[in-house]
This record gives sequence, C-alpha cells and structure tokens, in this order.
Amino acid sequence: MALLVADGEGTADVLVARATPPGAGALSIVRLSGSPGAALSIARAIAPRLPARPEPRRAYLSLFRDETGALLDEGLALYFAAPRSATGEEVVELQSHGAPAIAEGLVAAAVALGARRARPGEFTRRALANGRVDLARAEGIGRLAAAASRGEARRALGLVRGELSERVEALREELLSVLADLEAPLDFAEDVEADGDAGALERVGRLRGELGRLGACVGAGRVDAALPTVVLVGAPNAGKSTLFNALVGEDRALVTEAPGTTRDAVSEVVEIGGERVRLVDTAGLRQVEELVERLGVETARRAAASADLLLLVRAPDASPGEQERLPEGVPVLLVATKADLGAACEEGALPVSARTGRGLETLREEISRRLGAGPEAGVWGPLPRQGEALRRAAEALRPLGEELPAELAAAGVRAALHALGEITGETATEELLERIFERFCVGK
Repeated sequence: MALLVADGEGTADVLVARATPPGAGALSIVRLSGSPGAALSIARAIAPRLPARPEPRRAYLSLFRDETGALLDEGLALYFAAPRSATGEEVVELQSHGAPAIAEGLVAAAVALGARRARPGEFTRRALANGRVDLARAEGIGRLAAAASRGEARRALGLVRGELSERVEALREELLSVLADLEAPLDFAEDVEADGDAGALERVGRLRGELGRLGACVGAGRVDAALPTVVLVGAPNAGKSTLFNALVGEDRALVTEAPGTTRDAVSEVVEIGGERVRLVDTAGLRQVEELVERLGVETARRAAASADLLLLVRAPDASPGEQERLPEGVPVLLVATKADLGAACEEGALPVSARTGRGLETLREEISRRLGAGPEAGVWGPLPRQGEALRRAAEALRPLGEELPAELAAAGVRAALHALGEITGETATEELLERIFERFCVGK
C-alpha cells in the first residue's frame, strides 16, 4: 500500500535534518533522504571519503567539510540504498560529535548543496508514501519517539511492530468478504441465491463485537491531563509527605515534626510499574479552625474525590477517625507507615518504611496492580484517533440486521471499511495526514 505524498515543491527533493535531539551530546546524527543518487551526491560533497558506490549499511570513516570545503569534524557516514531504508529512498546518515554547532554546520552544508530542511515527521511520511510503513505503524513511530515511560514505549513499539495493523487488516478482509456476499445477489440476481444474506449478517454481528473490543483497548495515547491520579490522605503526622518524597525519589514535600505542615496539594508525575502516575500529597485530615489549614483540608478532600486510587496513610499508633471520611466509589489502599519501628501492623494494611525502604517496592507493585498497569497489562493499544475510528466502524455495523435490505447493509459495511482505512491509511485524507505528522519531531 502506498500513498502519494507531494513535497512543497512537488518534487522528490533531498530532505536533511538532525535525527538526534537538540543540544549537546556524545554523538549527533544528521540524516539525508532523497531519490537514488541525489542524497549520495550531497553526502559525498560533505564526506569526501564516502565512495561513489558505497556498500549499503557499512560505516565509512571520513572528514566532514562544509559547503566551502572548510573542515567541520571527523565521523562516520552510513549509506542505505533504496528501497531498503527507513524512508524507502536513498538515505545517508552522518554521525558526528554531538556539539550543536557541528550538527547545524552539517545541515547548513547540505542545504547549501541543494537539500531542503525536513518538516516535522517528513521522513516518516516518505516512508508511508513508499510503502515502508502503514499509517498505524507511522503513528507508532511518532509516539515511540515521544514516550515518557516504559509502558508508553512498550505500547508504541507494539504499534510499530504492526500488532494493530495486522488485526485491522484481518477485520478488513473479513468485511470485504461479507460485502462481496451482500453485493453478489444485487449484481448477479439471476445466478446467485439471496439466502446467503443471513450468514453474512451473522458474521457482521461477530465482527462488530471484535471492533468494539478492539476500540475499548485505547491506552497508548494518554496525555498528561489524563494520567491516573494517586492521592495520599490521612491524619496529620501520619507520614504522608515522607512517603510521597520516597515514591518521588526526592524531597518535594516539606516534612517536619509539627502537624499541619502541608497546607496545599503537592503534585508530581512519577513512573510506577512502567507507567506515568500523578502522585498527590495532601494536608492532614482533621478538624481545624485556622483558615489556611482549613482550606488545605478542603483541598485534600477535593483531590481525594477526583482520585483514581487513594493511599490512606496511618501511623502505627493511629486508629480510624471521623476526620478520615473518604469519598464513596474511590478505591482505597491502606498503608501503615513507619514499619521500621516494629509496631504491629493493622490488618489489611501494607507496611512500609520510607526511612529504610522496606515495603516501598511492594507498594509500587500494588499501586500498579490496582491501576491495571505494570508488566502484566496489555503491551499495546490503539491511540485515541485510532480508537475513535474503530468505534465508528463498529457503529456503522450496528443497525445491520436481517430486516435491513441488502443495499443498505452493504452501505454500512462500506462505511466500516472506510473507517478502518483511516487507521492503516487507505482512506486517510490529506488533511488527516497533515494533522498527524505535524505533531512529529523534526528528523523523524
């Protein structure tokens, strides 16, 4: 499957961009991609030791020079022949030392020699145009580059490896078969019996269920605002802030012996079980008259009401109190702090010691389990856009039944096929492609 993609000038020009993040580092990679001969010609002007017919995937040590011939650096040049490259075109990568001035010098030299600076996601878009990836895999590449946790990286890699694409293609093949069964009596009424419609519609019901289940797996596209929230609540001096700092890995919340130190909610995004979680420390729950502390308690109760999981923190000598009134419907994990003191642990509580680290890993595992994350969770899932297309496909099949004329049933199947085509790219519009790739980083 290949999509036609025109460059701004309508030509298959040579793209150039830094493929590594901006800023200083040990190494930097500048990538060129273009039609056979074009990218190599520019690269050889920059890296003169690169042969006229280099061996693909072999690294060549070369001096790097700018467009005037002045020395820039010494590094490696790697050649990838079309179509066996990341973009499906001729690709050359120049690996230099990681100084930003060197990387920019290489890019500027390529531009002076006839290349064009790549737009965000343009390398991946050329890979899509040349059939190296489909649209679902391309989106996985963009999400993998932006992954902020191991869980996000795992799920994005599942997209890159084609786990969604393969399932969507299998569903499309079955729907095409159903469509053929529905349309055959319409096109060849004299030769084909119409009683096959019932079997086709029965298959539609099963496919609709599969689409619904697949659309419900959306998970790789979480943004910061939608992160699961874990809120620490409990009485003053229960050890909430100390535990919060231990889970964060640094002193973010102020800890003192005086009760009521925490007056506002303190939030930090942490990785637990390979997933990003928003952890919130709150003021101690108790009856108070002082205005600022009372506002802090009210803030704690609001945070608790919107949590996905509450850590109810209790010290060894504490007992449940009226001040611990918790919102209904929010899962609660009871945590007994200061386990290093040797006090008996309340039944059902998870003992931890922020001072010695005892129980912290078990607590992280339990938080991960309660939130449905961690290694045992699914290793891939559709992005929100893909999930929405899956739901539209299922919705297009929903009205289909035996009482529906074959013409209308076939129209519903075609609508479902169109929605699935938006996932893999067959029916993606230019506007949709622009929206997707403008979110990519330059050089990807």
